[in-house]
Amino acid sequence: MTTGSDNRRARSLASHVKGVLQNSITSFHRAFLSGELPQKIAIYFHSVEPGDFSAFEEAIAYFGEQGYKFCSPIDFCAEPRKAIFLSFDDNYHSWLPAAGLLEQRGVRATFYVNTCVMAPGSSRAETAAYYDRLRHAGERRPLSVAEIVSLADAGHTIASHTHSHYRLTSLPLSQAKEEIRRGKQELEDMLGLPVRHFSFPYGMRRHFSEELRRYCWELGFQTVASAIPGMQHCPPTPGYLYRSPWALGKSRESNLRNLCVKGALFERITGRSAVV
Repeated sequence: MTTGSDNRRARSLASHVKGVLQNSITSFHRAFLSGELPQKIAIYFHSVEPGDFSAFEEAIAYFGEQGYKFCSPIDFCAEPRKAIFLSFDDNYHSWLPAAGLLEQRGVRATFYVNTCVMAPGSSRAETAAYYDRLRHAGERRPLSVAEIVSLADAGHTIASHTHSHYRLTSLPLSQAKEEIRRGKQELEDMLGLPVRHFSFPYGMRRHFSEELRRYCWELGFQTVASAIPGMQHCPPTPGYLYRSPWALGKSRESNLRNLCVKGALFERITGRSAVV
C-alpha cells in the first residue's frame, strides 16, 4: 500500500531528476548553441520585491549603458537597430516603485495586467486565490484602477494578460476566449482607451493555440507575447513577441548568458524551454 510519505519521496525524486535534466540541457545549449547578445531583446519581470530592487535597477542601467533603446511593443517590432522591450506580467502593487525608477531614467515599459483582482474591491479570499495560482510568495497586494490609470498616464503601455491567469489550453475553448475578451474589455473600461497588446499566462507554446491566436487578432490585438526562454535569436514574426524572463534572484551574467542561448530548435521539437 502506497503511503503519503512514499508519494512525497516519489515527487521529490521526480523533481530532482527533472532539475538535473533541465540543468544539463541548459549547460549544453550555453556551451554549444549560444551566440552574441542579440541586437533586439525582449525581457519580462513579475513582482519587484524590495530585496530585488537593486538588481532591477542594475539591469535597467546595464541595457541603457549598452545603447539599447527601450521600446513599446509596436516600436520594438519596427525598430531595425539595437532595442529592448521591457515588460511585466500579472498584477502587483510593487510595480509602482519600479515605475518610479523607470521614470527617473526616462524609460517606458509595458504592463500586462490580470483584472480578476483589483484593490480595494477584491475580497481577501479572491486575492489569496489569485496569488496562490501564481505561486507568489512575496507581497500579495494588487493594484487599484486608479494606479493602473496612473501607469498609463505616465506613458507606460497597459496590456492584457487575461482576466484570471488560468492556463488557457486547460479550459474549454469558449471559456478561454472569454478570459481573453473580459481581460481586454475591463482594462479598456478602466482606461477609456483601446488595449492593443496581449500576453498569455504561463507563456509556453503549449499554453496557447492557433485558434486563440486568431481570436486575439479578431478582438483587435496588434501583438501577442510569449514567455519562452532561449528564443531571443528567432527571426521576427509579425505581431508576435518572444520574451525571456529576467530572474532578479540570479546574477546579471547568468541572465545575459540565457539571452544568448539559441533554443528555438529544442523548443520546436520538445515543446519545452532549453533554458532553466
